[in-house]
Amino acid sequence: MELKFLNCENLLFGIKEVSEELGFNVTDSSEAITVNAIESNENISALDFKNNTATITYGGGKPRFYRALAKLVAWIKDGKNEGNSTENPIFDNNGTMIDASRNAVMNVDTVKFVMRKMALMGMNTFMLYTEDTYEIEGRPYFGYMRGKYTKEEIKELDAYALILGIELIPCIQVLGHMATHLHWAAATPYKDTERVMLVGAEETYRLIDDIFKTVSECFTTKKVHMGMDETYDLGTGRYLDINGFRERHEIFLEHLGKVAEIAKSHGLEPMMWSDMFFRLAGKDLQNYHDYDTRVELPDYICDYVPKGVRQVFWDYYKDYESFYAENIEKHKKLGDGTVFAGGVWAWSGYSIHFSRSLANTRPALYACKHKGIKDVVATVWHNGSEAQLITSLAGLAWYADFGYTGEFDIESIKACFTRACGDFYIDIMRTEEIEYPHGGIYGISRALMFNDPLTGLVDKHIEEQGVEGSYYVKLSESYKKLGKNSGIFEPAFDVIRAYSSLMENKADFGVRLIKAYKENDRAALQSLLEECDVIISKFQAFIDAYRKAWMTYNKPFGFEVHDIRHGGNIARFITAKSRINDYLSGKSEKIEELEEERLYLDCRAYTEDENKFSGTFIWTGYKKIATVNIL
Repeated sequence: MELKFLNCENLLFGIKEVSEELGFNVTDSSEAITVNAIESNENISALDFKNNTATITYGGGKPRFYRALAKLVAWIKDGKNEGNSTENPIFDNNGTMIDASRNAVMNVDTVKFVMRKMALMGMNTFMLYTEDTYEIEGRPYFGYMRGKYTKEEIKELDAYALILGIELIPCIQVLGHMATHLHWAAATPYKDTERVMLVGAEETYRLIDDIFKTVSECFTTKKVHMGMDETYDLGTGRYLDINGFRERHEIFLEHLGKVAEIAKSHGLEPMMWSDMFFRLAGKDLQNYHDYDTRVELPDYICDYVPKGVRQVFWDYYKDYESFYAENIEKHKKLGDGTVFAGGVWAWSGYSIHFSRSLANTRPALYACKHKGIKDVVATVWHNGSEAQLITSLAGLAWYADFGYTGEFDIESIKACFTRACGDFYIDIMRTEEIEYPHGGIYGISRALMFNDPLTGLVDKHIEEQGVEGSYYVKLSESYKKLGKNSGIFEPAFDVIRAYSSLMENKADFGVRLIKAYKENDRAALQSLLEECDVIISKFQAFIDAYRKAWMTYNKPFGFEVHDIRHGGNIARFITAKSRINDYLSGKSEKIEELEEERLYLDCRAYTEDENKFSGTFIWTGYKKIATVNIL
């Protein structure tokens, strides 16, 4: 396919970047289809195609053009020789925030790939979430051995984003979520608790000044997201020893004023997560949860929010519009220009939880539409980085398409994704099936992966919920062609296939082992002993697939954590094999680990009906599952 472009001088670099992926050549031939660009002052992405000439009218940034261009190419491939389409975006800024701080740091090529796909879907904002994973000159322990981005890499990404019309925004932390840096002795002068910086210390503000200096040097945008969320233990460590007790809101607001002043001194326009204002105001509420609708923001908090510090309202847990709408209204007391941050659930397992993400995204974006929110981002946290973040592009298509249509239409979303990435949207959606062998709505892939074969802290739940390896046998068969010919996405699909294959044997291994042991079924025990070798072999195949995907998408740093975890899993099955063999040979009279009664991991009473296991099984809970999972 050959396309000739007119009036596209400021777009040509970007056009060349996406041409190979869309499958066309840029030419000056009079025989080619002509693409004429008209830039408008309105927010618009319009395409008119007839007589071998396409006119794209766009306004509000280059991605409006690239979205229409992707649509044109799709029409031509489908044999369509005329048509028109007009979309008026309801959001000014629409994009993502991708976590580059919880083990996985996307390499430069992958970030560029994601930005190209975003541009083709019409998205124009990319927040790069880096707690300590970026270089600060003169501070060698900041992001040490964490795969931090160099200043040159950030500048390269920033320049590339500008080519595509995407605003690359630093998303950092200047108070909490700093545990991976604060554990170094070099950070002692500005450390309050294990994860929170020391408010009031001169060294704290020297570091923050260096942070904002680095940000202002590396990014073109003046916007900076400075974090400050979830600082629950603020003022309870060294701060308490030095200053004595102070109300947490006083400490928080004092610090906010100082960091906002430093940011502005560097010419930056700060924004921040807003959750702590609600938590501080709701401190006396029983069973408080983030953005609890019972909270009324008091003047003593609202009046101290520095002018010009925009608030980012995040939530990905509710499936009804009124929750989001009510909190959007409350944010007006904290200032103008509220940004909404939803979520594509990449933080709870080996696959992204697409169903739950979509169920909560729909009401959230409708609330944003109805309440006039103009800036939205889809956060892609990973909290351990088991899931392949590149597959989050399917979730970003929800935000992209809704931003242009104002509605959720699955066929339109699929078309949006297909035009940008390829025809495998449904295949990506299906990857989440590894999470639900129990038929629930909360994924349990981590629980099954790290459940110990001998101590089996999750065995009682697995048995109760009827989880069986046969589920994965059927799944593996249906996964054989999943994501084939998907290019750079294929390693991500290979991980899902390898996981499913492993779980054919591992998912209910402990339950089957206990049953055979209690019944003294020696033939079954012998079979399970031999199955340990099968599981070890499948673990190695999984690690190989996982390593290939990791090294494709991310910097190598962080994979050592997964080597340790999965290597520990293999070691436990070697031990299980030895323990079973000793019992069958008479060397041991019993397997003591299997003598212990299995209890509920969530410590619920036996009389309770509610199974809290999968609903509360977030990352921190997984550390309790097996000794291998301590990092």
